[in-house]
Amino acid sequence: MTKNLSERSIQLQPSAFAKFFAEAVELQRSGEDVIHLHVGEPDATTPKHIIEAAKTAMEEGFTHYTPPGGLFELREAISKKLKNDNDIDSDPSDEICVLSGGYNALYCAFQALIDPGDEVLIPEPCLPQYWGDVTLAGGVVAPVRLMETQQFKPDLNDLKSQVNKKTKMVLLNSPQNPTGSILTKEDMNSIAQIVESNDLFVISDEVYEKFLYGDFTHTSFASIPGMKERTLTINSFSKTYAMTGWRVGYAAGNSELIGKIRALSEHTGWSPNSIAQKAAIAALKGSQDCVREMVEEFRKRRSIITGGLNNIDGFSCTAPNGAFYVFPNTEKINSSSMELAQILLRKAKVAVVPGIAFGPQGEGKIRFSFANSKENIKEALERISQTIKDII
Repeated sequence: MTKNLSERSIQLQPSAFAKFFAEAVELQRSGEDVIHLHVGEPDATTPKHIIEAAKTAMEEGFTHYTPPGGLFELREAISKKLKNDNDIDSDPSDEICVLSGGYNALYCAFQALIDPGDEVLIPEPCLPQYWGDVTLAGGVVAPVRLMETQQFKPDLNDLKSQVNKKTKMVLLNSPQNPTGSILTKEDMNSIAQIVESNDLFVISDEVYEKFLYGDFTHTSFASIPGMKERTLTINSFSKTYAMTGWRVGYAAGNSELIGKIRALSEHTGWSPNSIAQKAAIAALKGSQDCVREMVEEFRKRRSIITGGLNNIDGFSCTAPNGAFYVFPNTEKINSSSMELAQILLRKAKVAVVPGIAFGPQGEGKIRFSFANSKENIKEALERISQTIKDII
């Protein structure tokens, strides 16, 4: 049967994250008390007013197909949000497309933009799905180093040196998964100069935009002067409103590109879930206190996990400026990131993600999500501390 597989599917391998997710679930199903610090989703329940909007939609029979590209009312709400929060002007009629989650938006974006052989500059370590989406579009990933010594920001010299005649675009993710790093407005301006001078396009993944700590603020790349027409902004309701299971995301960009993404969405799912779209409208139009409260809770957890890991031999952890992950250096422990993650799962019963899952630059590190309760984080730290004493 292998001879019938496409070359694309052969190249596409299951991620290390998927492997650890499955093993953690299997351990828990067998009766083990596993603490999940690997999953990239808020542990909070979707806010009540959002759930109520979904209930109302169901009770009123709003259970049928909607137009590809999403409900106009939702696109209009997204347009207002982009203007108020991101300083981006987007026409809800033809510059915004609602899709079934941020992943679907990214997939359709790469399909619309990439031809076989095109190169995409992606700061690494990074979300493994970026590599997969580029591969499925026939493109080639050109990794740009995110250096720990530079607060995990892209090395601009590396970025410049990677550009060649095959380079089509740059993918940016700020706040970033897995490092929690943030690109400031000054960083964006420097990247914009490279983009403009080399006639490149940018996909800006901003799903963690609300998860900021300290005095940091979020800057959308499309808000940089001259970059709107060169940028596709990707966002989602999943992280901000604890709506990962609802599967609602969106893309905002120039009308020609959005038209193609909308056409692609017709062939990959037709339209987003009708009920989830009504819930998303309520999320944007309702009180944002739920978002602020969740981020404040995450700020407290960030302090606990950062301090706790730094007190464990072999771990060196810098507090992230955004998102809800820490990415400590574990090079002093005589194990690869894969081996260490397996030890922590099987012996400490703490599920994490090995740094190698995010590309070669992630080796020597482990990603911990602090989207779990303070009590569970403290218990996980205690288990890890005891386990590490036995191997270091």
